[in-house]
Amino acid sequence: MPIDDFLTPGEEIRFSSTTKMRYGEKRYQVFITNKRLIMYARRGTLMKSDDLVSIPLEEFHNVKYREEGLINRSGIIEFEGKTLVQMYGPPRDAKAIYQQIMQFI
Repeated sequence: MPIDDFLTPGEEIRFSSTTKMRYGEKRYQVFITNKRLIMYARRGTLMKSDDLVSIPLEEFHNVKYREEGLINRSGIIEFEGKTLVQMYGPPRDAKAIYQQIMQFI
């Protein structure tokens, strides 16, 4: 698995999202390890490249979850820390990420 190349010694994946979540204008698969929140995507048609966002779990002070939309509902997770990180996606997956991250905060 390509994400294994980015793990540090002693770091273990504890959760992997089943669908991609939107962060900014891009979509990422979300991984939660015992040390970090990692958003990872492999991009490109001919020339593949890795796109990775990594945030240490100790930076998060608060996590919020909410849903928006009447027909196309979207789950929104807000991670508060040094900066505000917002992630959007299907409510089922957003709830799963929220539940997993709360175990570490």
